Amino acid sequence: MELIDYIYTYIMKTLKDLFEIVALAVESNQTRVNDFFINYSGHVNKINITYYFAGWSNDNTPEGVDFELDVDGIQAAYWFIKTKLG
Repeated sequence: MELIDYIYTYIMKTLKDLFEIVALAVESNQTRVNDFFINYSGHVNKINITYYFAGWSNDNTPEGVDFELDVDGIQAAYWFIKTKLG
């Protein structure tokens, strides 16, 4: 297997992969202290993810990111969520 084939098969994430991990993040809101807020805007092909490490509160500062859902944005959004889920 060539390196590029390996990368696209095992490393590069697809839009389907991203939305599968989005579902896990939403489910995790039910069982963990941490809170994800995820907004998908299909008409402009963007996703906004806000993450509260210590749970949502007016006193807590979130980490927020915005991505266009091109190849690079899909990778970045996927790995942002993946690293927060553990």
